[in-house]
Amino acid sequence: MKLYHFLSEKWALEALEKQVIKVSKYDDLNDPFELLVMSLEDKVARSVMQENKRKINEILRILCFSKRWRNPLLWGHYADKHSGIALEFEIPSSNAHPITYEKDRSSLDLHALMDKRDEAAKLEMFKMYTTKYSDWSYEEEYRVQFTKEEFFTKGEHDFVRLNNGLNITGLVLGPLNSTSRDKIERSIPVGKKITVTTTRIAFQSFDVVYQKQKPPYKLVGKG
Repeated sequence: MKLYHFLSEKWALEALEKQVIKVSKYDDLNDPFELLVMSLEDKVARSVMQENKRKINEILRILCFSKRWRNPLLWGHYADKHSGIALEFEIPSSNAHPITYEKDRSSLDLHALMDKRDEAAKLEMFKMYTTKYSDWSYEEEYRVQFTKEEFFTKGEHDFVRLNNGLNITGLVLGPLNSTSRDKIERSIPVGKKITVTTTRIAFQSFDVVYQKQKPPYKLVGKG
């Protein structure tokens, strides 16, 4: 499936050129309710879930995507105020987990789930871990998770190498992006094919749309 990851121009082109991309801890994300979406009025449950979040932050990293690139909020929040780039990825559907959105925090009988420890209990917990507040729904978010064996640390950040299961197939240039064709071409690894899409703000809606006078074009890395 095609999914989009929004970045500034610098980091998008670097990810393309080096074929590695930065991944995040849950604590790095901009929602303080990550992994804590359930109602936590019970003190014991609250303590357990906070400890679970701490452990998950040690062993897992995630990469966040959006299903579409037309929403201007995505460009404003994640792509350098519309001047960045959305990396188009091709990802197996089985690897990308959709986020669900709820208006209210659900009750969770943590004690019962811990007693059961069966497949149904695991699915219930996973559902809680992939749920966010409904006001985030504009993101139409999907996530890919990585274990310690799959990411590496360089400096203060963690990265994964791109491969057949996580493959950049295109660039969508933001409405205010001015990256030249030559600069993009120089960033493409030898032999790799990329589709470049130019966008603008719409004239009759609050969308970001294709720039029809500059149709998408394909580039191949020449080295």
